[in-house]
Amino acid sequence: MTNPDETADDGDQTPARGAAAAKGRRAGRAAKPSSTAPVTTGSSPLAAALRGLVEGMEQEVAEITRLSGEVDEHVSTLNALRADITQRLVHLDELRAVADDANLGAFLDENIQPQLPQEAEDFPERIYGT
Repeated sequence: MTNPDETADDGDQTPARGAAAAKGRRAGRAAKPSSTAPVTTGSSPLAAALRGLVEGMEQEVAEITRLSGEVDEHVSTLNALRADITQRLVHLDELRAVADDANLGAFLDENIQPQLPQEAEDFPERIYGT
């Protein structure tokens, strides 16, 4: 006959003992260092360089976005100025059409020439495509 305090290790443990044994096995596993764990003692020079590259790119994207917003504001202002010029040119054409006299018409055609914008605009292909 077997002693009730002695049990064979056949998996028939009480719930309390089974939980304690499982906890002990987990703790034993956690204490062992893993041979495949990554080394976290410091960054490699390559990782630092890549991080610097990504940060530099993020800064450039943020600056380009800011500048694009500024360009949009200036273009909006420019478009409003162009609309004003167009309206004034139409009005000037209407005034010129009223002059019936040939001499007055010739004088107006020669002397009333508004200077239109002279600065050539640059539309870089990298921004606007082809």
